[in-house]
Amino acid sequence: MLSTASLVLFVLSGLFTLAGFPCCLGCLNWIAAPLCMATALVGFVGLMFDRDAQTREARSTPVHLMALVGGLVLLSISVGRCLAGGCVL
Repeated sequence: MLSTASLVLFVLSGLFTLAGFPCCLGCLNWIAAPLCMATALVGFVGLMFDRDAQTREARSTPVHLMALVGGLVLLSISVGRCLAGGCVL
């Protein structure tokens, strides 16, 4: 369940960040930044708590790690784009 949430949030935050990168659509980064934070948070929670009930081994570690690292990278891109635009909506 958490792996699906990590993957979906990663794709959505990537789409919003890339769509908000051009000059005319920079306001989308105000949506992308919180979405990227949520992606990184879900990835972190998935790394810590998504375990198999019987063996207690981690499940979907690559997906959660991708969501955590990718969410932080996309967050820095979207925040940087917001700052480059003068923080104006």
